[in-house]
Amino acid sequence: FYLLISVVMHAIIQEYLLDKVNKKLHLSKIKHAKFNESGQLLAFYIVSLFWGGDIILRENLLNVSALWEGYPHNNMTFLFKFFFIIQISYWLHIFPELYFQKTKREDMASKIQYATLYLIFITASYMFRFTRLSLVLLVVHYLAEVVFRTCRILAYAERTNISSKLFRLGDLLFVLARLSSVILTVLTFWYGLAQAPMEQQVVDLATGNFNTGLFRLNALVAVCLLQAWLMWNFIMFQVKRMREAKAYDVSSAANAAKAASQSRRGPRPGRQGRSRRRRTTQICPRLTRIPRSLSARGCQPSKA
Repeated sequence: FYLLISVVMHAIIQEYLLDKVNKKLHLSKIKHAKFNESGQLLAFYIVSLFWGGDIILRENLLNVSALWEGYPHNNMTFLFKFFFIIQISYWLHIFPELYFQKTKREDMASKIQYATLYLIFITASYMFRFTRLSLVLLVVHYLAEVVFRTCRILAYAERTNISSKLFRLGDLLFVLARLSSVILTVLTFWYGLAQAPMEQQVVDLATGNFNTGLFRLNALVAVCLLQAWLMWNFIMFQVKRMREAKAYDVSSAANAAKAASQSRRGPRPGRQGRSRRRRTTQICPRLTRIPRSLSARGCQPSKA
């Protein structure tokens, strides 16, 4: 049911907001598809960011120790539980949207990849009762994504003077989000949940308790590997962008030097001018030889 609601909301945002903006911007097909993707994700990230921030304030999760105290966290408010249901339904609706949006095959892999990662981690945190930590990590991650998607939309709208400055802020927030996610995960699984009495560190499906050393270690490794993978992709993207900028600067400098050297030498004669010179130098000696040959043969009277 909530999956269908997500599909309907996607269509409403696309028709009444993004399509109208696209008509004014007159974007190409490639930029049009990327603009729609960033616009849809930006709307979802903004709603999730404010919704998750409100839950953090209501549940008093600004205190770090609240992330593991009282585990397993079975008593969830309606808005808290509904938040995770909406998260799962939204990332599930990405798959049918690939068909509805007629996404190209080369663009499907990246969308399927990040939607699958969201589903795996959000669903696992909900099933194993690590919802408080998951909520905080999602809010931190969505904050960096909001800035990044805003920068992309401004860049497609050719507002480069604003997007270039926001890109730097987005890069800083991305790095801080990865660092804070690793710190909070280590504090929760390595320090906080390990303080529980040994008789409570057992798997109990009835109470939803999964606080064992094996579960904590697997969860810690999974989250840290995810953050390392995101950071690696970020570094490779920055290196690629620096190389492209350096190559562009070198090519522009070479073109400017070439233009300056041509302006100093002045305009060169064309091919037709050079060919005419060659022809005149070849024809003139022959013309001087013709009267001499005729006088030698007696065909032309010689001068006295």
